[in-house]
Amino acid sequence: MDSFGDRQFQRYAKLIYDVFGIYLKEEKKQVLQNKLSKLMGRNNISSYDDFYDILVRGKNKQIFIEFAQEITINKTEFFREINHFDFIKDKVAFILKNNERIIKTGEIRVWSSASSTGEEPYTIAMVLKECLPQGVKIKILGTDISNRVLQAAQQGIYSANIRNDVPPYYLQKYFQKVGEKFRVGDTIKELLTFRVFNLMSTFPFKNTFDIIFCRNVMIYFDLQVQQRLLDKFYQVLTTGGLLFIGHSESLTGKSHKFEYVQPTIYIK
Repeated sequence: MDSFGDRQFQRYAKLIYDVFGIYLKEEKKQVLQNKLSKLMGRNNISSYDDFYDILVRGKNKQIFIEFAQEITINKTEFFREINHFDFIKDKVAFILKNNERIIKTGEIRVWSSASSTGEEPYTIAMVLKECLPQGVKIKILGTDISNRVLQAAQQGIYSANIRNDVPPYYLQKYFQKVGEKFRVGDTIKELLTFRVFNLMSTFPFKNTFDIIFCRNVMIYFDLQVQQRLLDKFYQVLTTGGLLFIGHSESLTGKSHKFEYVQPTIYIK
């Protein structure tokens, strides 16, 4: 395999920024090289320049999908940053008061915009199932740029380790034991739809969302991309709808129209 110099790093870094919006600093050079080397070895490619040409010319869709899945981040767990789910449970009256569309239409529309292997949207579904008034239909869209993680999300089968994250009440009520693993029950799975989607793309949604989760994603973007993403989220959120961001993120210093509710929670 040939060398991975500054020129190669800059070319790949620009490609990753242009396609995914992820800004790679110079200190990530070795990490990127390791990821590329693994992909290239898997596809019998020995030149970083040749691999780059394959990616930008788009002649091998499968290789580009593998590249996207390797580059993007897919860390997640059930009930991660639990204060968001506690807020939903404790503030149902606040949510319904500020967003009359939910009761008027008899449905709540939620978007988990970086759903990874499904833990986040399934957690949202369980919490809403517990706290919403009877008769409100729950519709959750889970999107991710990686088809591989979405396939795992659609299966909804998780290791026994989720006992560490899922409270016993939810585990007993909404999961089925399958050997040593747990499978999300159909009463929850039927509330979700999963789709491959790149947040850098134009948002194609005809209807607005009442809640959007975009947690621990914007930290990988530069300020310009964050700004564009916030503007797009604002456009597809219902008036009175909520935006949840990650604990490591903030809208401070950014131009936006959202109103602050509490740390990492904003309302349109």
